Amino acid sequence: MILIVDCDNTLYPASTNLMALNDAGIASYLTGVMGVSVEQAEGMRIGYLRKYGTTLAGLVAEQKVDPDEFLDYVHSYEVSPILSADPVLREFLCGLKMPRVVLTSANRAHVEKVARALGVLDCIDAIFDLKAVDYLGKPHPHAYETVLAAYPGERAVFVDDRFRNFPPARALNMVNVWVDEGYRPPPGDIAPALNVFYDEARQLAGSASEVVDFTIHTIDELPAIWDGVVARVNGR
Repeated sequence: MILIVDCDNTLYPASTNLMALNDAGIASYLTGVMGVSVEQAEGMRIGYLRKYGTTLAGLVAEQKVDPDEFLDYVHSYEVSPILSADPVLREFLCGLKMPRVVLTSANRAHVEKVARALGVLDCIDAIFDLKAVDYLGKPHPHAYETVLAAYPGERAVFVDDRFRNFPPARALNMVNVWVDEGYRPPPGDIAPALNVFYDEARQLAGSASEVVDFTIHTIDELPAIWDGVVARVNGR
């Protein structure tokens, strides 16, 4: 058995609104590095999110952007002023007797910054960032298959905040835990492109029972349901 956890808005509450910095980094890359207008940038992001699932996937496919350069630029912000140590999460993760894996659409450096700020970096056994999955991130099946290939024969518990990432995990017989805080950023922090995520969540939430086994508000609630999660993995 292995635990696979997403990073952003999963290891920490979405209500920290850390992703506002991420969003600003993406917008800045498009306008400042690529030289497109603000209006063009928003149009590109909306189109890529709907077609490819992430802005980066669209940029790589259609603009031949270097993914490592993009990720380094976007994730250059500091997380420590926003995130703080989470002793509940630390006790839980460090107490598990199984591989603890982060599967993210960010890069390794970002995951390490987040985990270090939360005080759980030493509780994580492996980080599968976009580079580790050949830039075919969630929800592409290759991302999940790459992690499972590293732990042959093990069944996985998959914890994520984005609903569209669960169907491929279910197809691979994972037990799915949805971290759904129900948070929506202040209106001023919601760029038009981000509405794609909220529209997606509204459209898919009705089918949650088909692919989600457990729903929690924050990852700190995971210890309380863990016995039930393990029982589900074991078929009880």
